[in-house]
Amino acid sequence: LLPVASLSVWSGWRVTDEFDVLLLLVLGGIYAHEAWQRHVSPRDCAHLRGVWHSLSWPMRLAWAGVLLTWAVSAWRGWVDAGGGAPDLLFGGYDSTGNVWRVAKSMVGLLLLAPCWLALSRRSPRQARHSVHWGMLTGLVLVCALAVWERAVYIGLWDLRSDYRTTAAFWEMHVGGGAIDVYLALTAPFAWWALWRARAAWQWALAATLLGVLVYAVVTTYSRGLMGVFVGGSVWLVWLHRRLPEPQRLTPIPAWQGRAQPWLLAALLAEAVCLVGAGQFASDRLTSTSVDVQSRWAHWQSMSRLLDSPEKWWWGIGQGRLPARHSALPDGPAMPGDVSWSPEVGVPAVRLRGPTVSAELAGRFALARRTALQPGPHVVRLTLRAQQPTHVRFQLCERHLLYEIRCQEALGTVQPGPARVHVWPLNGPSMDEREGLARHREGMAMLSVMQPGAAVDILRWEIQDNIPHGVTQNADFSQGFSGWYFVSTGYFRPWHADNLWMELWVERGLLGSFFHVLLVLYILRQVYRRCFTGETWLLPILGGLVSVSVLFCVISVTELPRLTFLSGTLLLISSFWGGVKHSETA
Repeated sequence: LLPVASLSVWSGWRVTDEFDVLLLLVLGGIYAHEAWQRHVSPRDCAHLRGVWHSLSWPMRLAWAGVLLTWAVSAWRGWVDAGGGAPDLLFGGYDSTGNVWRVAKSMVGLLLLAPCWLALSRRSPRQARHSVHWGMLTGLVLVCALAVWERAVYIGLWDLRSDYRTTAAFWEMHVGGGAIDVYLALTAPFAWWALWRARAAWQWALAATLLGVLVYAVVTTYSRGLMGVFVGGSVWLVWLHRRLPEPQRLTPIPAWQGRAQPWLLAALLAEAVCLVGAGQFASDRLTSTSVDVQSRWAHWQSMSRLLDSPEKWWWGIGQGRLPARHSALPDGPAMPGDVSWSPEVGVPAVRLRGPTVSAELAGRFALARRTALQPGPHVVRLTLRAQQPTHVRFQLCERHLLYEIRCQEALGTVQPGPARVHVWPLNGPSMDEREGLARHREGMAMLSVMQPGAAVDILRWEIQDNIPHGVTQNADFSQGFSGWYFVSTGYFRPWHADNLWMELWVERGLLGSFFHVLLVLYILRQVYRRCFTGETWLLPILGGLVSVSVLFCVISVTELPRLTFLSGTLLLISSFWGGVKHSETA
């Protein structure tokens, strides 16, 4: 359920979201079950004692270092953000809430560890199947969502536009590589399903999944993902063929051995055709050198945050990169910001434009999901400003990052007390939508169109043939409940674009060292176990290697669901790959 376990684009939750609620419910059920097991059969849990000592000493050292630097950087981040109580639902990227947003994944892993250990020790086979089928099911779900998104919004075979697939990873409302990381982690499990297939229908389903996966990977237009998918797949197939015959997943039928080379050729041909047919994909690949230079400049700018020995060793604190980096004179400026002012009787949301750069004006918007009703449409806004402020209101067919058709209104808010502004929306009609286009969702957005300006929003309504509000909380009396913000075409301030660099900046040299040590040691141990009969680790190894390479161009700490998933695979690998061989089940 992880790929769909967030409704933040509807609920407005940005710090703690629906995935955290689901995780706590699942953990609560597991802990209740374990408590009952201890009551019924205490001896079943005796073997769980001393687990820490069953790990090899390098594994213990690495995990201890990761946990220590995590705790220190969380404390430093909280202090740097002001030390106040965090807003656990709607906190911004510059608040103490963002510290919790980044740090909470480790809390989830610490709560998960005893549960996973109990399952893996009590029923190793069930534990392995749970991981494999869970990852495979999630991959199927993401591929289905990717196909649905493109079919509804842009068309399955429209490969010339710059529309990049995001599925249901709403964390990407300010960019990022959430879907990239998820596909890199789970793609090896599609190969695992192919190798495990024995019946013809099973093999056909696995082959179909691989075909759809290639489509999903290409339509993200992520050069890093395409690279690790191709390289990781080739390496994984080579590694599987290197396994001694008795240690392979199971002997494959002769017909399957003859069919697999043809499948590989078909997948390669599909990828080449998809890239070649789309001008945007090929342009992205040819501009790689320019992008590398841009990223290098971005990383150099980030390194200037480490301006003291203390920060060099311990970092600036978790969750502080967006606020600190954007505040540098040569840092990536924020395109805007939103905050809630709970004044007595007249709550309002303040929407700001960029501080200086006119090029960034209009790229940041306060947004809300809304139904697309028959027009004409009129927007009714209660606004106030301290100076003449140009604003733009848009009602668009928009999934998350890209609008398809929009109606808009441009207006100017004069200084003074709050006034009601009624503007008709102009643009292409959205009444005639045929086929799958009828399922497109609407997004209403308000942007400040000039630098150094802000506007207070007291009420927001959209009217069509029958006046109606934007569902509930149109007056912001419940804060940001139901409201979101999005950025269009500019995402640099929120991301490091390199996990290892981000760990160094936020958690210091010590934190990055222990993280790298942990990953390298786990990969080494899991690789060795794959050749000692524990071949179920092969897709996990493939996923971890792929994302470790992908993390050189993508950061993940600002994507809590993906941080948790990556950490879960590392945790599982610690128990399966880092436990002394004599003590494995």
